[in-house]
Amino acid sequence: MVKRRIQTTISDEAYKIIERHKEKFGGMNAVIEEALRLLDRKEDILSEDDLLLIKLIRDLDFTGCGRTQYLYLILGDIDRAVKESLMETAVEWFLKKPFGEISLEEFLETVKRGWTILNRADYIEITKKEDSIVFFCEHTMRKREVSEFLANHILSIYEKYYSKDWDFSLSVTTNSFTIKFTPKR
Repeated sequence: MVKRRIQTTISDEAYKIIERHKEKFGGMNAVIEEALRLLDRKEDILSEDDLLLIKLIRDLDFTGCGRTQYLYLILGDIDRAVKESLMETAVEWFLKKPFGEISLEEFLETVKRGWTILNRADYIEITKKEDSIVFFCEHTMRKREVSEFLANHILSIYEKYYSKDWDFSLSVTTNSFTIKFTPKR
């Protein structure tokens, strides 16, 4: 690759930033080139509104849901809020394949990532054992109804795609739920 020599003066603040990153990238030139590549990828840069949304979720404990689900929650129709949620669509969109090709474990891992991003739960752990997959979800909303609402999202998709091959047992508390999936014999 042809290199071009430039000479310029930068602020003390910019110089400190370059110094802070030069070891990671392999020198001052590499830091500047990486910064220019990032600047050139305009479509991937977060807007002020994107950053505000992230701050709302992180700093003010907001959560996210689809518009249809939001509507049914307002109308008090929790069953439809679960059954007509966008979870199925979101999982296929994220994994870039149809549910027929998505394993139960992939589905649960995707839910874990999505709920973490959307601030739906405070802690999620998936434990894969030889004879089971255990999905544990904890939240701080202190309502059994919240635990049931979240568990029902997983179970509605389980019924549709995984119930032929897997059994489940469910435990629900005011702050959490656990679903244990075991292969059918």
